[in-house]
Amino acid sequence: MGYRYAIIGTGRQGTAAAYDLGLNAEAELILMADANPDAAQAAVERVNTLLGREVATPTALDARDTAGVQAELEQHRIQAMLAATPYYMNLGLTEVAIAAGVSMTDLGGNSDVVFAQLKLSPQAEQTGVSIVPDCGLGPGMITTLALYAMEALDEPQDVFIWDCGLPQKPTPPWNYRLGFSIEGLTNEYYGDCVFIRDGKATLVPALEELELIEFPAPIGTLEAFTTAGGITSAARTFAGHLRTLQNKTMRYPGHFAALKVIQQLGLLSNDPIDVDGQQIRPRSVLHTLWEPQIRARSDERDFALIL
Repeated sequence: MGYRYAIIGTGRQGTAAAYDLGLNAEAELILMADANPDAAQAAVERVNTLLGREVATPTALDARDTAGVQAELEQHRIQAMLAATPYYMNLGLTEVAIAAGVSMTDLGGNSDVVFAQLKLSPQAEQTGVSIVPDCGLGPGMITTLALYAMEALDEPQDVFIWDCGLPQKPTPPWNYRLGFSIEGLTNEYYGDCVFIRDGKATLVPALEELELIEFPAPIGTLEAFTTAGGITSAARTFAGHLRTLQNKTMRYPGHFAALKVIQQLGLLSNDPIDVDGQQIRPRSVLHTLWEPQIRARSDERDFALIL
């Protein structure tokens, strides 16, 4: 008897996670849910083909329909789920997971959402489920690897993390390709980062503290700068134990200057502005114009770096 999983969101991350569960986690069923039924069906076909067995099954489901999500989880007797959705859906899905008695993880990325999720710990404990937010690349893998390194030292004091996901063959003008939700990307570029500085949890503005890092060919020089959401609860956990804990995102040279223009124009803001009598969110305009230019094609290869 295997385990029954659900993946909410069948983009690149959700599809890869489903394959991993089918390969390594004794999956009896992987329910793959997406608001776009064609996307769910395509993901299921890819996963089942790669695994060589019919373990994944699709369902059309909007993650914002919490009653519908709970009904699907209960109907399929799901034991654990991954929210591979934009960060702002994670709190609602956490509440659904607790109500349905299903353990859950997500890809995280927003400190305020994560802190709200952690406040639900008593309800999760009472229900007997585990909720583990912030389990993407960053946040997630970067802090796990940092902790692994810290455990190898007698008295770690300063922890510096750099990470990125970049195209192997960058193309101008952006020299960047997006392989996940654009909401998650722009969320990283807005607001404050939660770091540890001088032993205390400290708010540091995103898109600041630019530095250059040299790598061997074929990568070469990369820019690094502050981005929000990468450390989140780790800063609170290790405040008073570490002198420094921080992470920066890396990009190809020139990308930072473009981001600063976007920031200074106010296009990262979610606060509505008046445009010809209409209330419009600047970030929505940015998403509409920018995503088609940077969305990765299926045949493009990327790489990840964590320092």
